Amino acid sequence: MAPPWAWWPSAIRRDARRDTLVETALSQNGRKVPLPSLPTGVGLTALCTAREREAENRRPDRLFEDRTARVLTEVIDELPRPTGLPDGCSARSRAFMRDFVALRTRFFDEELRAASQRCRQVVLLGSGLDSRSFRLDWAPGTEVYEVDRTDVLRFRHGILSMIGQEPRCRRAEVGADLRGDWPGALRAAGFNPWRSTAWGVEELLPYLSHTENNQLLRDITAMSAPGSRLVMDHFDRALQRSARFSRLTEDLYTVSAAWRSTLEIPDRWFTPHGWTFALTNPTELARRSGREIPDLFTPQAGAQGLMWLISAAR
Repeated sequence: MAPPWAWWPSAIRRDARRDTLVETALSQNGRKVPLPSLPTGVGLTALCTAREREAENRRPDRLFEDRTARVLTEVIDELPRPTGLPDGCSARSRAFMRDFVALRTRFFDEELRAASQRCRQVVLLGSGLDSRSFRLDWAPGTEVYEVDRTDVLRFRHGILSMIGQEPRCRRAEVGADLRGDWPGALRAAGFNPWRSTAWGVEELLPYLSHTENNQLLRDITAMSAPGSRLVMDHFDRALQRSARFSRLTEDLYTVSAAWRSTLEIPDRWFTPHGWTFALTNPTELARRSGREIPDLFTPQAGAQGLMWLISAAR
């Protein structure tokens, strides 16, 4: 007998004109179709992040609970390994980042949830396999737009359908390439640029070039009414060149998901666009959360460079 996640309800239709994915009502006797293939390239990094979040789920002192990550891990273990992905990629290269991913997830959770008290529109760019629409306590009336490649959204939709969770907000999935006209797709899905918005950009910027990141920030700024908030993360060149990051970089190259940029001085990037910002130190975040400082940032582990956790306002 096939495992329960081997099928997903045909509860999704595509609006080709908008290139958006729109949820429709599930039919109890509806036709079932095979689960789509795993995402490719950069989309595979979302699977690694899901594994790390599932590791956090197993801790008695967990900083969050993510049911989607738990099921995703089971699904990934049942499916064939993507071509070119090294055996042990997660164990060897990404395990050292596991504690940081838990802290970063907590940081984005807190910042976005707080921002929704004033910004009833929330946009998650490069949302990947994120499940914040289903697990965070959003302010009443919050609308969440999840923007990513269509193949990633389709894969996640199958997992969410299997879990059967109800979202805690109004939500829309928007299939779009973040290097193209994603603003047009977002507006076509119902986004209103005249309303203040909370933007979440997690684990995305390193996979875009400097030029693409500059365009991304210009596009975000153009659609951010006064009072908008922006939450991002990135790292500098020294951290990228550190020994541990170098090993991870090699694995990313094998799946066509290489890092393409760094961020050296945040104020030179944000200030010209009219944003004020604050930086959260990961080591301080670890102390506040009652956690040991991740090895990535300890001198004993040869820590070099800086990881930016950024919250900005306009």
